[in-house]
This record gives sequence, structure tokens and C-alpha cells, in this order.
Amino acid sequence: MKPFRIVEKKNLWFLISVAVILLGVGNSFSNALNQKPVLNFGIDFTGGTTMLLKFDALTERYSNRSSDKTVSDVNIRFIENMRHILKSFGLEKSNIQITNDQEIIIHTQFLDNSRRLAIQSQLQEKLGHMELLEVDIIGPTIGQELKETSVWIIVLVSIALLLYITWRFDLAFGLAALIATIHDGIITLSLASLLNIEINTAFVAAILTILGYSINDTIVVFDRIRENLVHVKDSQTIHPLVNKSIYQTLFRTINTSLTTLFVIVCLFVFGGTTIKGFALVLLIGILAGTYSSVFIASPVFTMLYTKLKKVD
Repeated sequence: MKPFRIVEKKNLWFLISVAVILLGVGNSFSNALNQKPVLNFGIDFTGGTTMLLKFDALTERYSNRSSDKTVSDVNIRFIENMRHILKSFGLEKSNIQITNDQEIIIHTQFLDNSRRLAIQSQLQEKLGHMELLEVDIIGPTIGQELKETSVWIIVLVSIALLLYITWRFDLAFGLAALIATIHDGIITLSLASLLNIEINTAFVAAILTILGYSINDTIVVFDRIRENLVHVKDSQTIHPLVNKSIYQTLFRTINTSLTTLFVIVCLFVFGGTTIKGFALVLLIGILAGTYSSVFIASPVFTMLYTKLKKVD
């Protein structure tokens, strides 16, 4: 079978990536204009309190609802009652979510222990017996420090990847790999903005996992390109050579990605509430990483190699 002309269609692949990035940037800009957070930063970075609660009354209402009441109707009424209670504490703007398991997540400002206990007591008195499943409390100062540390970790990891690939292969390979990994990070961040995914320490962990996975996939393609480079004589021969190298590793890339995606989808579908966001970010990142290894890293390498090596 004849290899695909992937390198020659680089403008199409670049356009697809730019379109996704612009959608994310546009959504963030829209949020800023509407005085909303540019990204959905979690309490890990902004500081605050998150409580995961389970109410017997909500479960009973869901099970015993009449045929003309949808799940949405039951949930909306319960959230309205809860928000009314929180209003007495000055927390009416808190973010309240009901999961598929009929558990309630409350994201609110930083609460000290006594105030949090008072809120829990009031909720239980007004809404019936409840169970506190999880509580996370992050101070504003710690949140800012976590944000700065996370940025530095990502920057240092990217620099380390550039140095390693340059040492192991060549500068053109290193720069192409770095551009591809940055592409994966930006694509994931853009889709996180569009899907309103919470940006927290788990998100950063997922980004680092994505970078590692993507660079591993890219190295496999680059290693085959390097083996075939001995046949390069001019700019007319490097394009078909890179296309051939991509084709030679394509089925390995697809099989590896499908196997990984199967595990992540299982995590997303069967995992608990707290792991779904992490799994969704991984799902997006793995798809972006697979795409960049084939359609971004290799065409970028071809452009850089032609320029740096001055292939005529």
C-alpha cells in the first residue's frame, strides 16, 4: 500500500489545530467579557472549600419521582432549596453540582472549620440526613503557590524533553518534539476551556502524563525517520521518506493508542466522581498526542531539517 502524503498536507493539519486553539481562546475571552473566570480553576489554585455530600432525601426523591417529573426537575428543586440555605451564610454564589450518583458537590469560598460545621448542621436540619463523603480545604496563599509550582514543573519538563531529544537524536528532532508537546498541552487546555473542565492539581498531573505519553509516541516515529535519513539526498526525497516512516509506525501507534484509550474510557465510565475529570483530560490528551505525533511532529521536523541542514 502506498504511504499517505501526510507531510505535503501539513497546512491542513496545522489549520485543524489552530482552529481548535482559537475556539478555546475565544471561549476564554468570552468568559472574561462576561466577568467569569477565564478558566475553571479549582480550589487547588484559587483557594476555597469543596464538600462532597450525599443526602437520603435526594436519593428518595429521585427514586419516587412521578412519571411527569424528570431527573432534572428533581435536581433543580433540590439545588434551589440548598442555595436558599447557603444564602443565609452569604454563600448563595457557591457552585453546586449533582453527580450521576446523586451526590452533591459544593464549591465555595474558604471556610474555617466552625463555619463549615455550622453549614453542614443547617443543611442536615433543613434537607434531612446527609453523609459527608469528602472535604477539601485550600487556603488562598497555598493555592497561588500551587499554581506557580505547576507552571514551573511543566516548563522544566518541556526543557528537559528538548535537551534529551536533541542529545539522543538531533536539534531538528528536539525542536519538533518540543513544538508537538506544547501543541498537546495547548490543545488540551483549549478543550478544557470549551468543556469547562476544572483546572486543579489532578489536571496538571494529567498534562504531565500526556506529555510523557506523547513524547514516547513521537520518539518511535522519529527513530524510524532517523534510520531512513541515510537515503536523503535533497528536499525532494525527504518528504516521501518521512511519509514512509510514518506509515511504517502507523499501525503500532494506532494499536497503542486504542489500548490506552480503552483503559481511560473504563476509568471515565466506571470511575468515581473525583476521577472523572482526570480521566477526561487524559482522554483528550491521548487523542491530541496521537494526532500530534503523526500530523504535527513529523511535518514540523521536515521543515526544520530542511532549513537547519540546508537540504537543497
